[in-house]
Amino acid sequence: MEGLKIYQGGAEKKPKYEVKLSQKAETGFVSPAADHLQKPLDLEDLIVRRPAATFYVRAEGNAMKASGIHDGDILVVDRSIQPGDGTIVIAAIEEEPVIRRLVKRGSRLFLISDDPKLEPITIHPETNWLVWGVVTHVIHKYQHDH
Repeated sequence: MEGLKIYQGGAEKKPKYEVKLSQKAETGFVSPAADHLQKPLDLEDLIVRRPAATFYVRAEGNAMKASGIHDGDILVVDRSIQPGDGTIVIAAIEEEPVIRRLVKRGSRLFLISDDPKLEPITIHPETNWLVWGVVTHVIHKYQHDH
């Protein structure tokens, strides 16, 4: 995870670039009332609950691919959320950032990857570690450019 890029959100108000939806995209039959305009869509309003506590991280590698996090995806991370069993977190282990699932088994803590080739990281009382925040959303490009 060397060179993990972190982007701060919500620090200052940026000009909003909004997408105006002309209609909802139906997966079945199109509604006859689909010709009216929806209010502008602001992605940050939809995915950021606490702007001052939110930052963005670009994922590197595919260690969490089964959880829907792919190489190059942008993760929305909230520092104000208390991490719980099963949450995906951005953590620093010996100052090295990782994206892993926090798992509690009894009184023991583990940081687990989706990749079975990667050993779980056992958190001992003497482990130098810190949770930076909980991943709340993943921005994933559906198709790659050809």
